Amino acid sequence: MKIKTSAKLNLNLAIKNSEKSSLHRIESLMVPIGLYDEITIDRNIKEADSIVFEDDLVLSNFSTIHKALFCLRKNTNLDKFFDIRVNKYIPVEAGLGGGSSDAAAVMLSISKLCDLELPSFSIITKEVGSDVPFFINGKTALVKNMGDEIEDYKIAGDMFFLIIVPTFGLSTKAVFDLWDRLKNKDIAVESFPLTSGINIFNHALELAIKIKPEMKSFKESIEKILDKRLFMTGTGSTLFSIFDSEEDAVEAKSKINIDSRLILVTKKNDYSYKELSD
Repeated sequence: MKIKTSAKLNLNLAIKNSEKSSLHRIESLMVPIGLYDEITIDRNIKEADSIVFEDDLVLSNFSTIHKALFCLRKNTNLDKFFDIRVNKYIPVEAGLGGGSSDAAAVMLSISKLCDLELPSFSIITKEVGSDVPFFINGKTALVKNMGDEIEDYKIAGDMFFLIIVPTFGLSTKAVFDLWDRLKNKDIAVESFPLTSGINIFNHALELAIKIKPEMKSFKESIEKILDKRLFMTGTGSTLFSIFDSEEDAVEAKSKINIDSRLILVTKKNDYSYKELSD
């Protein structure tokens, strides 16, 4: 089976202080976007899985896909093994959810191949990752609690994005650890209305800037070029801006000549997961 699985953008992100759980409660409006990893999954006759990320030995040794398979074997009767190859185009440590998207796609595909019922979202968030249920659901959604409460959210019409991924990444763990250390202090959060029902904001932005001070100058320099507001997705480091048309986004992209991992014009997708072949 060959599949492609998308990245996401957080149009907003509210972080709640952790309580008894080591996980944090969040509330976030997330949209799938047209940037994909491609994954091939085949059954094998060995007694072990083979997971290979092209050109990435670290992820080949341990990734969210490894965690997803462990979760399936722990919570279902899965007894088959697989050869899995990943062509990774979604940058890591970028707030785009690439690892969670990969894990969700593998869980969905294997559940179909082996006629399995997936574990509950609460189990998946604890054992694999808090963004994984969003990608299993696969559509624009309001994500709550530990990431295990998913409410489909309809955004009418197209949304076009210019996304800019800087050369530096940000660790989600580092951002949440800093949130815990600063949770009794005020963190500046600006909110910008997109429509009557949607505000754009991110509780993690100021934390990201504290961890990576270069984020502030990077963001401000591009905003000056574009004369347009940029926002950060997830725990960073990707920045994005929203446009009414693809042409406007492409024109904005042509103005940027700055060192980065990726600059891309893309749009809101209806679904995050697509099978390319059986």
